[in-house]
Amino acid sequence: MEELKNLAAEFSACYLIYRKKNRKDHERQMGAGQKGFIPTPLDKLLFILLYLKCYPTYDLQGLLFGLDRTRVCRWVKILLPVLEMTLGRECVLPARQIRSAEEFFRAFPGVKDVFIDGTERPVQKPKNLTSFAQAYKILKMA
Repeated sequence: MEELKNLAAEFSACYLIYRKKNRKDHERQMGAGQKGFIPTPLDKLLFILLYLKCYPTYDLQGLLFGLDRTRVCRWVKILLPVLEMTLGRECVLPARQIRSAEEFFRAFPGVKDVFIDGTERPVQKPKNLTSFAQAYKILKMA
């Protein structure tokens, strides 16, 4: 529990930095106006950690935290960079962006072969746009 409290304190500091950096020019001061619906830094941290661990739908996440699905989407977009900033400052952010095969084999020297499971499927496209537009109108009216 102590680790979570320490991480929440660092998360709170990073959240304030993020808010100041990404703030639009408003006449109001920081903290003025409508208050957020996820009240404390610990709640914000638990919100984003739960989202990353379980990956629930926005509807379920909203139900758990008493938010509308659109507000859940906004919070996720705000809190993901804050969590990344926090974990980077704490030096616990996992390196997951591998940009080349050479980089992959350096990271995982024991791997000899890599198989990518993919299937190419033909996609039927309309011959001309007028028939597509007519079909769209018919479907829209139904």
